[in-house]
Amino acid sequence: MARALPGVASAPLITIGVTCFNAEGTVERAVRSALEQDWPITEIIVVDDMSTDGSWAVLESLQTSYPELRLIRHDRNCGYPGAVNTIIASALGEFVALFDDDDDSRRDRVSKQFRRIVEYETCQGAEMVLCYSNRDVVRVGQDRVDHVAEAIGRVSPEPNGPMVAEFVFGHLVDRTHNWGMFGSCTLMARNAVLNKLSGLDEDFRRCAEWDLAVRAAFEGAHFIAVNEPLITQYKTKTNDKAGKIPLTYALKLRYKHAEYLRQHGVYWGAIAMAHARFFDARGHHWRRRFYHALALALFPWSVTRMKINKFIETRRTSSALNSRRT
Repeated sequence: MARALPGVASAPLITIGVTCFNAEGTVERAVRSALEQDWPITEIIVVDDMSTDGSWAVLESLQTSYPELRLIRHDRNCGYPGAVNTIIASALGEFVALFDDDDDSRRDRVSKQFRRIVEYETCQGAEMVLCYSNRDVVRVGQDRVDHVAEAIGRVSPEPNGPMVAEFVFGHLVDRTHNWGMFGSCTLMARNAVLNKLSGLDEDFRRCAEWDLAVRAAFEGAHFIAVNEPLITQYKTKTNDKAGKIPLTYALKLRYKHAEYLRQHGVYWGAIAMAHARFFDARGHHWRRRFYHALALALFPWSVTRMKINKFIETRRTSSALNSRRT
């Protein structure tokens, strides 16, 4: 018998999709967090992307205790986007929520995201909505929360349409809207929306969520989030994050959308900005500064002026905070 959920008159079926690859030590935690959701009607699909460790044995053991689990095993490694697309193609739910194999979702995650989507659709008349949430981040080797990653559109005004593509590529940001992280591990949307967008591009083993955001932005999508950390994200070391792989895919994203970037006269600036972000994440501050300066030089003057003003304002704010502390 379905449980009643306070404040919800009619509860649609929601598909919770868990992607899994070589996660024998963490996937059970992720699946249990899906099983323990307080939403009354769910189906749970776990896609194993041809793991080479003991992940499949863990999943089969879980299915013995929870026969309602739908397990799908790829016969070849398709990458994270391929696993997500299998979830979307197999989902029977009106909504789809994505769970990563090494994360832990709060019991009320699905219900809070459902309410956020429906309330926003009702108030804004929006037909295409992607909903994220803040997340607690635990770094590799740590046993405590390092910081909270704040999501895009967590408070009003939430961004929508092409301005989000401008944000992704770094050439222009409408500062009147609320910006932040995407994070496919926190994503929930209507199944119809994900199908309209044709899911994730399987050519992107990294940056697939950015490409989804860009394509959705071109379709006029609205980007919203629950302003609470509904997920604890445990950072893990994987081969797809090693070396220059993140930079390779960040550049690939810009090559894919080169026509759009050239039309706005920001192609080479966006290429330089990709390098700046990569070296910033690696802690290579001199290289980051060089590529950031190069990006400013390559962007059109109006964009450059906006970025310089933003940089000056950020430095002033930082100096003011430091003065207060001292």
